[in-house]
Amino acid sequence: MKNPVRDVIDRYVGHEYTAEVDQEFRSWLTGPDHAEEKDRELSRLWDATDSGSVPSLEQSMERMRHLTGISDRRALRHLRRRLTAWRAAAAVVFVVMATAALIIPSGRLSVTQPDLLQAYIPKAEMQTLTLPDGTVAMLNANSTLIYPNEFTGEQRCVYLTGEADFKVKPDPEHPFIVKTADFQVTALGTEFNVAAYSEEDEVTATLLSGKVKVDFDNLTRSEILTPSRQLVYSRSSRKALTRDADLSDVTAWQRGEIVMRGMTPDEIFTRLARKFPYTFIYSPHSLKSDCYTLTFDSDASLDEVMTMISKVMGDITFRIEADRCYIDCKGNI
Repeated sequence: MKNPVRDVIDRYVGHEYTAEVDQEFRSWLTGPDHAEEKDRELSRLWDATDSGSVPSLEQSMERMRHLTGISDRRALRHLRRRLTAWRAAAAVVFVVMATAALIIPSGRLSVTQPDLLQAYIPKAEMQTLTLPDGTVAMLNANSTLIYPNEFTGEQRCVYLTGEADFKVKPDPEHPFIVKTADFQVTALGTEFNVAAYSEEDEVTATLLSGKVKVDFDNLTRSEILTPSRQLVYSRSSRKALTRDADLSDVTAWQRGEIVMRGMTPDEIFTRLARKFPYTFIYSPHSLKSDCYTLTFDSDASLDEVMTMISKVMGDITFRIEADRCYIDCKGNI
């Protein structure tokens, strides 16, 4: 898999773009995400142009130097100090920045340049789309899927941040691969669910039917899953386990249901923030580390959900105002 940050930078320096795209690239390059990787890729390009080994890049690099204010090694080190630590989970989203995209916000379509296409699903929404090969992908809220307008080559690759269910069009000669920042799932003809939200430590792959291979830990380890089996990989510990999965729980989101098993309050409210179009205001440090199991029907309102949660947890109160839900653990809101 090509490094996504390198892909963005290479695409940018190899083409001429409008001032608007230039500004977007500058905002991304000097933004807080993916610092170490961007620093490393800039160093690579600086080395290439300084050595004269890639003369065709010089004009584009001069433009990038102008946009970023980076002209030498010292300035590059200043960039390092302005950026925060690398967080790879959302890296694939930026591939489309320099290529333009097809964006799907709230079901509305707008097409610019057919290269890589992007489907973004806002919070509290779901979307089903058919990929160019006939594979059907159902995306959960706060998810982004990047895919080509046409699959070419020996593999059919897509990039996911968030959660999606894939009903793969059988094609034994061209494996279907879902890539995330932490692992990839390879299938021939099958249905599986991948959950890889950037704000969650655990990423999971669950097989509903068929057979898949899951590569993880920088693609150095792999597991073959059989139906109803699930692989759970921890980003922090880099440990993985496989277990039997309750397929009804795994697919509950597709029916609009909320199923939360063994979750801490912080994990619960993070999950609810995707399900409902509200911003949850609370102090994570004031929450207990106890784990809870809660399930709600698809028609449950936020007020009903929070009322039940407050009863189960016992020590929280809440207030819903406009599009915000204020949560207090001491009853003093």
